Amino acid sequence: MDNQKINISNSEKIPSYVPVYNKIYADIMNDVYNEGDQIPSESALAKECGVSRHTLRQALTILTEDGLIKKQQGKGTIVTKYKKSFNPTEKELFNPMIEYAVNEVKLVEVKYNFAPPTEIASRKLDVDTSEILLASNNIYSDHERIIGHSFMQIPLKRIEHLKIDLTDNEDVSKLLNTTIFNIATQANVNIRLVSAEEHVINFLNISEKETILYLEEVLYDEQGNPLCRCKCYFIPDAYELNLWI
Repeated sequence: MDNQKINISNSEKIPSYVPVYNKIYADIMNDVYNEGDQIPSESALAKECGVSRHTLRQALTILTEDGLIKKQQGKGTIVTKYKKSFNPTEKELFNPMIEYAVNEVKLVEVKYNFAPPTEIASRKLDVDTSEILLASNNIYSDHERIIGHSFMQIPLKRIEHLKIDLTDNEDVSKLLNTTIFNIATQANVNIRLVSAEEHVINFLNISEKETILYLEEVLYDEQGNPLCRCKCYFIPDAYELNLWI
């Protein structure tokens, strides 16, 4: 910090979109617009607020970033003011594909098999290449569309004590989506934007090179043993990540 240069400027002029943002924000908070309501068209709102459509769009952009509104195909711009809240004193580790979804996940499709690890999985999960992993592709959908995909790898020796019936689809699905997160005590997480490649576009029904959000997470037990490697691919507008540090 001592070697960084900091430039400070001061402007007394308030951007023209701020009063517009404040008005629409107040209308949403005061239930002029309720959850799921479609707000008026841009031309109607611009006229009501006495501003240009360019100024209005600046206000709407920030409202969208704040999670208060979103554009929905066939419905225009709707109100989404009620967001999930995360209490760090109550929340433990959880499946980000389910908990971070903007809309409730209605369907999870699980396709799994058993196989030895790749070299990178062997290293990250601290297992020999001769050991067997539970490997699973999971597809997550809300009430409208597919919103995410995850690829998970779990060393069988880490879950022997759980007495899970690995031939039972419901048992395996519960393990992958809840149990493994419940028994983990810590995680190492890496997040970045990536271009969708062939190995995920078929799961997500998107075009190759489309920008998606990628999260890789390795879960650990109390003894520091790697329990699971999760590679998560999110459709950006379907998720909102709330991280507690």
